[in-house]
Amino acid sequence: MTESTDLTGEERLAGGFIADVVRIGDTVRRTAPANLDFVGALLDHLAAVGADIAPRHLGVDALGRQMLSHVQGRVPWREREDESFFADPALVRLAELIRRLHDACAGTALAGDAETVCHRDLSPKNTVYRDFPSGPLPVAFLDWDLAAPGPRIADVAFAGWHWAALGEGADPAEVGRRCRVLCDAYEAAATGPDPAPLAREELVDVMLHQIEDTWRGIDAGADRDEPGMRRLRDGGAVEGVRHWQDWLLAHRRTVVTVLTA
Repeated sequence: MTESTDLTGEERLAGGFIADVVRIGDTVRRTAPANLDFVGALLDHLAAVGADIAPRHLGVDALGRQMLSHVQGRVPWREREDESFFADPALVRLAELIRRLHDACAGTALAGDAETVCHRDLSPKNTVYRDFPSGPLPVAFLDWDLAAPGPRIADVAFAGWHWAALGEGADPAEVGRRCRVLCDAYEAAATGPDPAPLAREELVDVMLHQIEDTWRGIDAGADRDEPGMRRLRDGGAVEGVRHWQDWLLAHRRTVVTVLTA
């Protein structure tokens, strides 16, 4: 589907490092991902089953940009700008949304032989919040560019280290507790046939693998002169994420003990 109306009145949206993102009316236009066909099919599927966790896929516009419906709410794209975005009620709702995604895709052609389809880039910057009596809660995920078939534990682990404070001054017991909250809420939120419980003893190893993949990916992309990755590396992202990896390796035993208690 190609949109051909007047493209004036663009409002650039804050927070993007990789893709250029603008809003026009009730639509969002962004650099089309390399796997646009898969992302479009995934978002169409989520809309068809009423998952209500993602913008709707509207095709591409006259400039070749991906078109999506605009999701109303707030995105905490600044680092930990408000601790209420990371409070336990937000963690519980986050786990429920992840479970809704996974249950909606398990057993479909999109998942293939994998357990389900994973977002693979869950972070506060890619999450829309709205205000509720219990505080701001996640309502939808953005930036599905990396979505692909995978194991359920992958998205839970990714959320675990993105919604926790790692590094100097962080409390490893609190990291383990927050991961336990995510796992408990995820397992309690089944909306379809209940698979085996998450392998919690493996969660921290999955997190460590993801953290290493992240800094190595940024470093390699910057070496290839990719503008977004170059900006991230110039901003200290490689060193910062490597520091998280070192910290989690040093405190792995405590995090696992609390997580599996």
